[in-house]
Amino acid sequence: MLANYLTIAIRNLTKNKVYSFINIMGLGFGLACVFLIINFVQNELAYDRHHQHADDIYRVIWSTDNPQTRTPHPMAQAMVADFAEVQSAVTLSPLWGVGLTRETFSFRNIEKDIRYDESNVIAVDTTFFDVFTVPLIHGNPKTALKNTGGILISASMARKYFGDENPMGKQLAVNSENYLIEVVGVFEDFPPTSHFKADFLVSYLREKALEDPESNYFTWFDFGHYNYIRLKPGADATALESRMMEWIRKYIEVSDEEFKAAIDKNFGFRLQPLTDIHLHSHVRWELEPNGYIEYIYIMSAAALLILVIGCINFINLTTAQSTERLREIGVRKSLGATRTQLTLQFTGESVLVSIAAAVVAGALIELGAPWITVISGKPVTPDYAFFFLILGGLGLLTGVIAGIFPSFYLANLQPGRILKGGSISGQHRGMKSFFTVFQFFASMVLLSASLIIYQQLGFIQNQDLGFQQDEVLVIPIKNRSAINPRLNELRNELMKVPGVSSVSAASNIPGKSFNQNGVFSSQNPTLRVSTSESLVDYDFFNVMGISLAAGRTFSRENPADRDAFLINETLASNIFGGDAVGKEMTWDHDSGPIKGTVIGVVRDFHFQSLHNSVDPLLFRLSSSFNYAVLKVGTQNFSEAIHGIEAAWRVMDPEFAFEYSFLRNDLQQQYVEEQNMAGVLTAFTVIAVAIACIGLLGIAALTFRQKTKEVSVRKVLGATRTNLMLMLIGDFSKMILIAVALAVPLVWYLMSQWLQNFILRIEINPLLFVSTGLLLLLFSWATLGYLTWKVSNVNPADTLKSE
Repeated sequence: MLANYLTIAIRNLTKNKVYSFINIMGLGFGLACVFLIINFVQNELAYDRHHQHADDIYRVIWSTDNPQTRTPHPMAQAMVADFAEVQSAVTLSPLWGVGLTRETFSFRNIEKDIRYDESNVIAVDTTFFDVFTVPLIHGNPKTALKNTGGILISASMARKYFGDENPMGKQLAVNSENYLIEVVGVFEDFPPTSHFKADFLVSYLREKALEDPESNYFTWFDFGHYNYIRLKPGADATALESRMMEWIRKYIEVSDEEFKAAIDKNFGFRLQPLTDIHLHSHVRWELEPNGYIEYIYIMSAAALLILVIGCINFINLTTAQSTERLREIGVRKSLGATRTQLTLQFTGESVLVSIAAAVVAGALIELGAPWITVISGKPVTPDYAFFFLILGGLGLLTGVIAGIFPSFYLANLQPGRILKGGSISGQHRGMKSFFTVFQFFASMVLLSASLIIYQQLGFIQNQDLGFQQDEVLVIPIKNRSAINPRLNELRNELMKVPGVSSVSAASNIPGKSFNQNGVFSSQNPTLRVSTSESLVDYDFFNVMGISLAAGRTFSRENPADRDAFLINETLASNIFGGDAVGKEMTWDHDSGPIKGTVIGVVRDFHFQSLHNSVDPLLFRLSSSFNYAVLKVGTQNFSEAIHGIEAAWRVMDPEFAFEYSFLRNDLQQQYVEEQNMAGVLTAFTVIAVAIACIGLLGIAALTFRQKTKEVSVRKVLGATRTNLMLMLIGDFSKMILIAVALAVPLVWYLMSQWLQNFILRIEINPLLFVSTGLLLLLFSWATLGYLTWKVSNVNPADTLKSE
């Protein structure tokens, strides 16, 4: 019996090759897209879960109206000592240069003369391996970080500098051959799903020994480190958090008034679950850019819609094909076939097709994984055990559902009615229309959402941020001791290069991280405003094209400007009420309070991501910079770069010369959006293609059933145009209904997403009109050949048997 069913199933598949191909490929593409999206979402949700005690690890942050990730260095070990529920703790921090910019080091294997510039160096407590699961390939996790003259390197760095040799005990020269550091450990590379990564680990013991004894950096007074605690299993993090503000007064002197004010404003230390950081934390000074949980929701919704499109396409076409087999069903029932036997037959055929689709999906996943990795910027690593479980389950479920209608409806029809040429009721036609509407509803949602995301990204890219973005070249100053003292000499040489019109330098530039400290007016010292800061030279505002709202910029002719400030409009409004020029303010610099007069107010410009509003910002003259910024024309650019590099290397022969365009640097702030837009667009195109292919299959079967009707209409005088409009009209109505249903949902969802940006587009109703017309054109293009073919039938051929 089963062999007979299988034979019939294979015979039907081969008999209707086109429909079988559409069924298998449509469902196969749908299943492949869903699996790849699930894999993408899984990777995002897996951040930091590789740590053995991930659920018990928390990061301590300082939460105010401007929350930050950094807290005092002694805090971690004090919590171990004072709270019984804290198992262990660690403090860590990247090695910073001036202005909270990561320091760049030149590492060299002297024996092999291999040298590279590195900035991913993190200092950690000796308890690092007690909190985080970072396996050591070589070295002892209990002692490696107690060696003040040692460094731990990642496996990839070991290969980079030492090849296949065991690097343990070997030395690397840092910045010059006079300073050597010994490799005391090799750790496995941090996985991509880690919210921070390091290529080199050095001990805080070493950093403390090198720190200026007068510095507050390692004391309770400096909120400059990243603290993580590991709780004992079962400990209540919420209860611990509620005790921290009162506890901290043991170490930091806080008046009763200040303490009460902080509590009233809900300020305080918070414990962030380690596994929540990547998708839920966007506070100041994140170690690496994080993702957004909203994007997980968007991609999950896209996966669901694509799966539904693929499954509906399969179910709709399978059911439509089943109605073509009415006479077969009638003959089988007249020969004694039971409802159970017919149910098994139809369901078995559907399951067979869905299994074939699952096989196709497997091949598509293997081919598509590298492509999605490139588009998304995230590795796609298919888990084939999970793959077979999910795809097998989805295929089986879809096959069973696709067999329900023919099994329970067609099998109930009376043989006499079927064999006399009876047709099915409107129930099937209604279901077919519903499925077609839903397919294009889902397509409209995906297509409109993708277009809105791209419009917002385009808006960001072309937004006037308040400073010059084009033709501004950024060169990181890696060797500050060589470049900064000779900046004027370097400027003179660079200005001789054809194409270079101006040169300046700064500690921080738009799109990068900024340090922040408190600022207050001498008139009102109780009002302190946390302010971003940038140390610049005289020509910075000219190169960057930043305009003034009041006052003047720094002048070489005025020596007093060395002690003056320029501030932005936001800071002027916050501490002076707007009129700031000529007034005195105090800057709580890391080295101590600095007083100065405001000589100018620059117009607000967006120096951070457009996810954020414009924050207070101050500028001060300095001779310590992290970046050189050059205004360079694009004509003969390659010659200009050669000239710039030659002049630069004279000043700094030790570090590699690098450069980037400021506009490109700014776009890196939106890499998550760009990646998501690329992935979503790719899958949207596939979803629309699946819907159109499904429409083609359904229309082919529908038009076949309308052949006699068309012939009669032609005999009665209907023109080809009338017939084509009649045939395509019903499908056009369904697509327009789908568009009308999708618009309110897309409008609401994408309006919520746009709230993530301070500057954002307004959703234009014309976008939905154009998207709806696009879907309509796709459907007409899909149906064009079929309508033309059916409208050209010869009535004599189709009506001769009537």
